[in-house]
Parts: sequence; structure tokens; C-alpha cells
Amino acid sequence: MPDLAHVLRSRWHAQMTALGWKTGESAIDGILAAYGEPHRRYHGLSHLIYIFDRLDGLHDTLTEPARVWMAAWYHDILYDTHRKDNEARSADRASAELPGLGADPGLVGRVDALIRATASHQDGGRDNDDALFLDVDYSILGAPEDVYDRYAEGVRDEYGWAPGLLYRQGRRAFLKDAQAAERTFLTDQFETELGDKARANMRREFLALGGKL
Repeated sequence: MPDLAHVLRSRWHAQMTALGWKTGESAIDGILAAYGEPHRRYHGLSHLIYIFDRLDGLHDTLTEPARVWMAAWYHDILYDTHRKDNEARSADRASAELPGLGADPGLVGRVDALIRATASHQDGGRDNDDALFLDVDYSILGAPEDVYDRYAEGVRDEYGWAPGLLYRQGRRAFLKDAQAAERTFLTDQFETELGDKARANMRREFLALGGKL
């Protein structure tokens, strides 16, 4: 198995070089330490690998890669399942660190807003770059069944402190709302490719958790 931290550090360095920014060793050290926390079963280093692999295929579509790259690195940097403000705290962390790397104030603001938008993916962002990133982050919902099931198991493990009934109620509420939306993804590209599969996956999990249609 490849060393995920090494793979991600190499990607970070390549992006910093492409942007003409500082190397940011302390920043990437902090990012890797955060995503490598032992309680993370889905939102860990492999999640970052997944996000960037998907973004690689969209690079020519992005108008501001720096915004999307930095949102990817920082969007789950603070992840505590006991809290409801992870996205806001992660955005604050990005806003505190990005100026020292070389980001101008406008970019910092756009990254901050995009990270905050991940609190409610289907509400969307400000433009197509935002929409593509939000769809990439949400795209696990449309994965093959075995991959989706591992994702669902990972999320349950991250909420291991929650009693079964409490977790099932909260998870069913998310799945019910996500399925009720007119469409699952913001962009036509992702909706066409993954929309039906995502809804089928969510319906299957909803029923397995005791949900009633």
C-alpha cells in the first residue's frame, strides 16, 4: 500500500510550485496530522486522495484551481463528530494560514466561503468551480455499492460514541433530506453520471437503518 501521507505531501509541493507560493512545510505538516487522526474512518488521508483524484479529471474545467485545491486541503481539517461547527472552524483555519502561504485576500475569502458551503452541499456555492468541488466531495454517494457501504461504515465508526438509536435517527434524517432534493448534484455532469446511483445507495442505507418510505 502506498504511503498516503507521502503521496499527499508530494502533491502539496507540486501545487505550491505551480502557484508560486511558499513551500508551507508547517501547513502541510498540520494538514497531514489532522487527517491522520486515529478517530477518522472516512474523513482521513484516503478521503483527500479520493478528492484530488477526482479533481485531476476536472482540472481543465476549473477557472481557479487554487481555490478548489485549498478548499480540498482544508475542508475537513477540523473534524469532531461531537460538534456542529466543523466547517466553520475549518474555514477559519484556512483563512488564518493561507495568507502566509501566498494567497491574496480575495482568494482567501473565496476559499473560506467554499469550505463553509460544504455544510450543506446541495445549497450550492457561488459559481461552477464551487459546484464542481461540492459535487466531488459529495460524489461518494454515487459510488459502487461496496465502496458506498465502506463509506457508510466509516461514518458510523466516526460516531462510535453515539448510541445506535441516536445515530440511526440522525443518519436517517440526513438521508431522507438528501433523497427529497430535486437533484442530488449541482452540476449536470455529476447528476447525469451519479445521480441515480446516489439515490439508490441512500435509499438502500435508509431502509437498512429502519427508515420507512
